[in-house]
Amino acid sequence: MLDLRKYQSLGEALRAGVECWPEEICLIEADRERENARMTYRAFGAAAFSVASGLQEAGFQNGTRAAIIMTNQSKWLISAYAIFFCGGVLVPLDYKLTADEQLQLLAHSKAEFLVVEYYLWRAIAQAEGFKNLGARVVLVTEAPTGAELFGAKRWEDFRGNGAATFVPRGRKDAACIVYSSGTGGRPKGCVLTHENYLEQCIALTSLYPFWPGVRYLSILPTNHAIDFMVGFIGPFTCGAAVLHLRTLRPEYIRDAFTRYKITYMSLVPMVLKNLEKGLRQRFAE
Repeated sequence: MLDLRKYQSLGEALRAGVECWPEEICLIEADRERENARMTYRAFGAAAFSVASGLQEAGFQNGTRAAIIMTNQSKWLISAYAIFFCGGVLVPLDYKLTADEQLQLLAHSKAEFLVVEYYLWRAIAQAEGFKNLGARVVLVTEAPTGAELFGAKRWEDFRGNGAATFVPRGRKDAACIVYSSGTGGRPKGCVLTHENYLEQCIALTSLYPFWPGVRYLSILPTNHAIDFMVGFIGPFTCGAAVLHLRTLRPEYIRDAFTRYKITYMSLVPMVLKNLEKGLRQRFAE
């Protein structure tokens, strides 16, 4: 594990992780029985640096706010890494919110850049408040060929022409604006600093250590504070790997444990109950 006390920002620590374990697997993405992607830290860094270069050529600067609205997948982490590399402030939003709710949070956060999955972007573009969207650059992932993007750009084609420049940030600088779920009223944005995350990661990994060869199964939404830490920051500063499943059906979650030799998973009680139900059904059969 990296000594996170030596680093000033998430971008600096994550960059060190990519350099420290270039040949270790960091990301696996699977959809049912099919594996969509398997990336080493070297490949991950190359993909993220290309996105970062594109962001900077599009006017991304130190302190720029960028939102992500996506399900758990490799492009989520690649985009977040690129944002931190460029010195940005990440706004991770819940993909399960309605389009109107997402538009309200985008306006409140003053996000200038947005990375969003195609089916979510299509819903946002059809919402009444779309005309007031303040983001000046929108990157859409997994858009079908020839699809109407309403002024957005395809994430897969968004690459810079030159090398990205790393932008340093301080420990007291804002790293993320994380919004509450809204169960206690209107969602509230909590500003978390780079120091908040680095110190939390030190505390967490002292109890649940990561190292090369450890595999974490990411099923909670990555925008969630728990999965953002243990499904991204923790593994990526320790040389471990993260597995994303594009389905949450219990039988595929259950099979992933043996197929990918999972070490850790964070979950909520409902997921555990569904797993138990599936196991009991198989025992009965």
